[in-house]
Amino acid sequence: MNAIVNTKLIMEDGIIWDGVLLFEDGIIVAADWADKVEIPEGTNIIDAGGKYTAPGLIDIHVHGANRLNFHQDPMYCCEFFIKHGHTTVLPTFYCSLSLEEMLEGAEKVRKASKVGAGRIMDGLYMEGPYMNGTGSNQKYIKWGGDLPVEEYAPLVAGLGDMARIWAICPTRKNIERFMRYVKDHNPNAIFALGHTFATSEECKKVHRLGVKVQTHTTDSGKAKGRAHCTSGAGADEFTLYNPDMYAELICDQSGVHVVPDLIKMIIRTKGVEKICLITDHMGCETDYPNSEARGVWYGPDLNYDEEGLLAGSRLTLDGACRNIMKHTGYGLCHAIRMATINPARLLGIDDKVGSIEVGKKANLIIIDDMVNVEKVFLEGDLMVDNK
Repeated sequence: MNAIVNTKLIMEDGIIWDGVLLFEDGIIVAADWADKVEIPEGTNIIDAGGKYTAPGLIDIHVHGANRLNFHQDPMYCCEFFIKHGHTTVLPTFYCSLSLEEMLEGAEKVRKASKVGAGRIMDGLYMEGPYMNGTGSNQKYIKWGGDLPVEEYAPLVAGLGDMARIWAICPTRKNIERFMRYVKDHNPNAIFALGHTFATSEECKKVHRLGVKVQTHTTDSGKAKGRAHCTSGAGADEFTLYNPDMYAELICDQSGVHVVPDLIKMIIRTKGVEKICLITDHMGCETDYPNSEARGVWYGPDLNYDEEGLLAGSRLTLDGACRNIMKHTGYGLCHAIRMATINPARLLGIDDKVGSIEVGKKANLIIIDDMVNVEKVFLEGDLMVDNK
């Protein structure tokens, strides 16, 4: 038995200021006010020093870490992110990868997810291949055309239930046929509104097929207006007004991906329960500069492609939590919620992870009030100790 004492427990809907958490064999067995928890004799005591104990962070959209992406070296990426409190990640494959690269990368992820820090990987986020072809790294995008079954059948079969989320564009020809095919082979698959210029009406047509989230909201779903001096309603607006939709949010230090006032509007519209903080961290072998001449803003925790356009970020979720508090005034509980129980509910894994609750995995982090990570427990194993 292990006990975290002298700690503030960040629960789903509040804070237990004087808390005790017990866990054994990788599972939480008690979490409550100190005077309500009996600590068995012989228990291993972990003194948090008055710091917060929170559920481990969940990043559903992350391509890689620093110089490498998950399809290249998943263990390298996992060892990087676990130091920042990530205890669940969905390695994200972009449409710049070929079929062979996706399948080879998935096999690397599958093998690495069974040991050590690799256990933080829990499936894949397919950012593509069936979006509209816009976005970063344009000259490397390998997927286009009319979505013939013979093209995607080997991909769907090879990934199986590893592919938790598929990002799609509602206007791609035969996209509904593709979505039904995916569901026939993996009923639990989720779809995201990816890079698209689709109208809200076009988004509505595919929503019934399992669309539950939008890929980095406001950064991929703007629709054109119908005429001069008009503004269109697209994936962004569909996500904002539809109560069933979750909104992914990249919250960088300088408010470049999404400016602070827009972040506030998104949270006010969706509610804190439907926001999923993501990093969209993109491994890159070279530090490309941004293209200020084309109106691209610079951010110290952002990533750029060869053309100087925004290409994901260099964020970690502990930093994203700090940034959302900085930009909006929302508190620590709200920030942690957006990086834990919300993505867990989206994925349907909230019975196992995402909050401090008896019976759930002991995926835990000990942090200060600025989300600086001191300790990380993965299924009860101490993986990081920065004390």
